[in-house]
Amino acid sequence: MTPDPIQLRSLRDIRVAVIHPDDEDARVLCEQLRRFGCRVTALWPEPNHLPEGTEAVFFSIQSERDAAHPWLAGSSHAVLIALLAYENPAVLEAAAAANVHGVLPKPIRPFGVLATLYVARMLFRYEERLLNRIAKLDETLRTRRIVERAMKILATRQGISEDEAYAIIRREAMRKQLPVSSMAESIVHAEAIYGLPPDRGAPDRAE
Repeated sequence: MTPDPIQLRSLRDIRVAVIHPDDEDARVLCEQLRRFGCRVTALWPEPNHLPEGTEAVFFSIQSERDAAHPWLAGSSHAVLIALLAYENPAVLEAAAAANVHGVLPKPIRPFGVLATLYVARMLFRYEERLLNRIAKLDETLRTRRIVERAMKILATRQGISEDEAYAIIRREAMRKQLPVSSMAESIVHAEAIYGLPPDRGAPDRAE
């Protein structure tokens, strides 16, 4: 799976926060971003929370202490780009700890800002797709374990095979218009509390 390129025009109108002291670096960066059409908000001192709808953040890292930015907890939906004045191990480790998607060296020059934002946003979108895929796979595995557990409970309680137990769970799920996983979860839940399958509406062995 490879990152899909995004059109440069998609960078226009995105909401960008620049968290940096009001100096020449901040001014050059904000001017260049506005030239691309980005909606820029300059913030200093550092906020506790990002402005609502922020899609990208440029922020300064000076030392290893700078990995603990208060606003980072709410930045999961934003592209993170670190502004680095140094390339020593402590600063690079702080950038890695912040899980940045790109870095931009200081002093800031107009050249390189667009390329950095473009690549960082592409990587962010790729990472987002991977995380969504992992979450779906985790949910699939969780559901499968629950169904398998319910099959074992039913097979043991009713003295039937696990295939027959699954058929009963599926039949009852269809009758109650529930997902198979929900029906299985109710069996596992009842077993955990009472040590028995659900009494009312419990799936019985087909005659």
